[in-house]
Amino acid sequence: MTLTKRISCLCLMLFVSTALAVELNVSNLADLLIKTQKENQLIPVLSDQYPELDVETAYLVQRAYVKRRLSDDQIAGFKAGLTSEGSQKKFGVTFPVSGVLFASGKNLNSPLIDRSMFKIPIIETEIGFLVVKPISHPLKDVSELHKSIKAVLPVIELPDLGFTDLKNLNVVDIIAANVSSSQFIVGTEKDAKSLDLDNITVTLSLNGQVVNQGKGSDALGDQWNAALWLVNAITKQGWKIEPGYILITGVLGKMIPGKEGKYAADFGILGGISFEIK
Repeated sequence: MTLTKRISCLCLMLFVSTALAVELNVSNLADLLIKTQKENQLIPVLSDQYPELDVETAYLVQRAYVKRRLSDDQIAGFKAGLTSEGSQKKFGVTFPVSGVLFASGKNLNSPLIDRSMFKIPIIETEIGFLVVKPISHPLKDVSELHKSIKAVLPVIELPDLGFTDLKNLNVVDIIAANVSSSQFIVGTEKDAKSLDLDNITVTLSLNGQVVNQGKGSDALGDQWNAALWLVNAITKQGWKIEPGYILITGVLGKMIPGKEGKYAADFGILGGISFEIK
């Protein structure tokens, strides 16, 4: 065997070995996340144990984790995270992230939320897009996206930031753990074409006191562009967006700790959502 062939064989063996190691790590990390989710434990900061974990591999872990969850759950939609300048700055990134919404986490208006179901509950006011036509590939522009959207609606997302170490939390940890997806509340549907979503102002009150205000434009500067980014990110990962799925585009204003009390979110022309955390 010539030296060139030996080097080629060695490179191939190294590539296969690396690929198998990545696949094994992805499976193991997904299993670890499933275990903590089922046992309601704090979510491990994977980058502490695996500093080589990158964004691409983190999404593979997320996908494997989601597929394990789907053995007894269903997809209800998809979510964008880190869509505001402030949240990106906090984690030292210049890009948003995406995750999956589960049907088990969907609530209708005025629910009673059990705080014990969370480790560290967070409240986010968001805008949702209701899908009417399937999307299986990236779209070229917002006008193409319009054809697949039936309506928009106010949404309260209740992610769970229950990580073991919030100070050393990295963007790859957030991605791998499905962007902290937990529960969400949906309001009444409105005609998507007749509303200026970017100029919608939302106000969230706790026991009558305002605790957050935001605008539609907080999500990547434009709601429809944020929804388009999410659609394209999700379909590039191999997911298919089905009719009836909800797409939420990121927090308006800031994330609020999920304290006990009665909440009212006023989304202006989009309507409102009320709920209680107990």
